[in-house]
Amino acid sequence: MRSAQQINYFKQKKIAHLFKISILCLSLALTACQKNQSPESTETVKKIELIQQDLVPVQQGSSFSKTDFTGTIRAVNQSSIQAQVTATAASVNAQVGQSVIKGQVLVRLNNQDNAARLAQSKANLASAQAQANQAKLMMQRKQRLLDQGFISKVDFEQSKVDYQAQLENVNAQQANVDIAQKADLDGTIISPISGVITKRQVEPGQTVAAGATLFEIVDPSHLEIQAQLPSDQQSALKIGQKIEYTIQGNPDKLTAVLSRISPIADPASRQIEFFAQPSANINSRSIGAFVEGSILGSDTVSGQIIPLDTIHNIQTKPYVWVIRQNRIARLNITVLEQRYSSNTAVVQGLNNSDLISRVQFTEDDIQQDVSINKE
Repeated sequence: MRSAQQINYFKQKKIAHLFKISILCLSLALTACQKNQSPESTETVKKIELIQQDLVPVQQGSSFSKTDFTGTIRAVNQSSIQAQVTATAASVNAQVGQSVIKGQVLVRLNNQDNAARLAQSKANLASAQAQANQAKLMMQRKQRLLDQGFISKVDFEQSKVDYQAQLENVNAQQANVDIAQKADLDGTIISPISGVITKRQVEPGQTVAAGATLFEIVDPSHLEIQAQLPSDQQSALKIGQKIEYTIQGNPDKLTAVLSRISPIADPASRQIEFFAQPSANINSRSIGAFVEGSILGSDTVSGQIIPLDTIHNIQTKPYVWVIRQNRIARLNITVLEQRYSSNTAVVQGLNNSDLISRVQFTEDDIQQDVSINKE
């Protein structure tokens, strides 16, 4: 058996060995922690540099309130010419694109039957007039005989009735002549207005039916805008109101004056029709063209004036790049008015301290710091 002194020796040696192992593990753990720790990374933010010429300050401005509409260009004076009788076209004297004057003969129809009826009606009228004259002479003769006492008053009254009947017959025959004369004149188609032929639907030798359209004529010297507006916006419709508009295919901004307004709204569409007189002459080839415009109200709307060419996506969702508090921002705006002549626009949605950027940025540049070189 081991002595108590030996046992104590082994215990002290074992404790010392465990203490050394603990010290070694602690040292290894501290070393590992120190390896995992890294100095804090200091990321340097690089500023975007702009020059003074890249930026435009916001200016205060105003614009008239506007009510947008769509419409078309139409001729004030236009006519659709139909045949009044069924007949064959003997001659056609007008072509599409040809200018005609009021009363000019366009078509002559072969209308022999109506000509014969007219001659017969005139003959019947002449016969009735002769009989009426004979009845009148007979009445006058019996008047003298009655005054001399040779006939009774009954005989005179009878002759007076006969004369009255003959006069009515004359009137009836005259009406027949007028009807036949109109039918004969319907064989000659004349232009009701001065203008230009835009459609021709008859050829020589063609048989046309009564009511068939032969020509369409427009007067290109007097054009107007025809448009509609929802009835809930009727407060914008006032005679004399100024209108700005563009014609399809023509980027120029034109002006007009509201001239006529329908007194009622269409029961089906709830739209009110109105017409405007252009301030300048419009090319006749614009007839039927699509029109987009705005009715300018009398009330003004405050806004900001900025360069027109700094606005992006102006047709759908306009926005601009601005420098606000020395940072880049992308702001949606409302365009109140576009002034092409001065390359400016009146908008809403900006602060007075904003600087409009002529430089176009990307989404990654938003909220980036900006430095402005003023030299």
